[in-house]
Amino acid sequence: MTSTSRSRVPPLLARLAPGARGLAVSLALLCGPGAGESRALPRPVAFHSDQTSILGVVDSIQASIVTVVGYPPPETGARPTGKRRRLIGSAVATAPDRIIASASVAIPGGSVRVLLGNGVERPAILRGVDRQSNIALFQVEGATLLPLRAASPQSPAVGSRVAVVSNVGITHPQAAIGQIVGRGERVDEYRGGDIFEIVAPTYPGSTGAAILNEDGEWIALVVGRAAPSRSDASQVGLDDGDPMPQPSSVLIALPVDQVAYITKELETYGSVRRGFLGIQFRRGPASPSDSLGVLVMNVVAGSPADSAGVRTGDRILAVDGQEAHTADDLTSIVRAMRPGDEVELTVLRRDEIFPIHAVLGAAFSNPPVGPHPSREDEIRRMKEDLNRLELEKRQLEQRMRSLEGSSAR
Repeated sequence: MTSTSRSRVPPLLARLAPGARGLAVSLALLCGPGAGESRALPRPVAFHSDQTSILGVVDSIQASIVTVVGYPPPETGARPTGKRRRLIGSAVATAPDRIIASASVAIPGGSVRVLLGNGVERPAILRGVDRQSNIALFQVEGATLLPLRAASPQSPAVGSRVAVVSNVGITHPQAAIGQIVGRGERVDEYRGGDIFEIVAPTYPGSTGAAILNEDGEWIALVVGRAAPSRSDASQVGLDDGDPMPQPSSVLIALPVDQVAYITKELETYGSVRRGFLGIQFRRGPASPSDSLGVLVMNVVAGSPADSAGVRTGDRILAVDGQEAHTADDLTSIVRAMRPGDEVELTVLRRDEIFPIHAVLGAAFSNPPVGPHPSREDEIRRMKEDLNRLELEKRQLEQRMRSLEGSSAR
C-alpha cells in the first residue's frame, strides 16, 4: 500500500488530507480468556481519555483480538542456519473459526500459528489473500473465537479520537488512544472509499489491529503504516529474546465496509476479483504516430469487450470519462472497477468517435488461494439470491396494492 505523501505499506494508493496531529496514550492490558471459554458477542463500550475507560473497552473485545505468527518454510539448503525469523502481527476474529490479518504473515510455503492466550496455540489455514489491500483470511483449527461486531459504515471526521487495539505482545494485548489526522481516498478502487490516517503510539506488528470509535464500535482495520520506520507493522521479525521495539509511526486503516467486501471475496474465491475487459494491446511507450488513446491489438473471444462490440484496430480514448493515454492507464482504470460494473468506453474507429457500453467480467489480481466454490455451492448461492429477490418482489407487490387501495378510497 502506498500513499501520495509517504508510505511503508503495500500498494493502496491514497490521497491523504492533512489534519491536526494528535498525541496518544498507550496502555498494556492483561490477556483475555483462553480457548474453550464461552462469552457473549462483545457489545460496544464507549471510552474517554482516562485509563479506567480504555481498560473497559479492551476488556469487552480482548477475546476477539489475537496474535498471529507467520513462519517461513523450512530450510532445505546444505547448510541450514537453524534460525527462522517469525513475522508477528495482530488479527481480528470475524467468525468463530475465521480471522483477518496482514497479508505479510501469509508467507508462501510457510505456516501460521494463532496465539490465543494462556499458552494456547492453534494452526491456521490460509483461505484467501489480497496483497493489494494487505489483508489475509485464515481459518483457525480447533478453536472457537469470539467475532468482533462491525459498526455500520460511517465517516469519522479528522480530529476524532479512536482506540487502536492490537495484540503483538503475545502475553497481553495492547491498546492506545489516538487521533484521526487525515482521510484519503483509495485510487485503486473505482468507487473510491475512505482511508484513515491515524496517529497512535503502537508497536511494530500491529497491522491487523482493530480501530474503535469513541462509542467503542469497530470502524476500521489497520493495514499498514504511513510514516517511515525501521520495520513496518506486518514485517517485523522477532526471535526469542529480542526486545519489543518502541512504539512509533502513523497508521493507515481501511473502514469495515471495505474490509467486509474483501473478506467475502477471499472466503468465496480465495482472492479479490477485479474488473476484466478482455482487450489485448501493445505495452510500452507510445510512438508519436500512436499517441491517441490505446490501440486494440486483439479482442479475447467471448470476453466483455467482444460481447460489447469492440474490434481489433479500435482505439479506446476513455473509460467512464477517464482518459486512457497508455495501456497502463487503461489497465489501472479497469482493474480498479469490480466485476458486474457497467462501463462506457469512448472508442475511435476510423474517423468516428462513439460510446460502447460493456459489463466487466472478473479477473484475479493475485492467484486464488484456498478451495474454490463447488458447483453445488454456486447453485445454492444462486437459489438463496432468487429466494431473496422473490421475497423483495412480494413485499413490493404488497406495498403497491396497499398504495393503490388507499388512492381508490
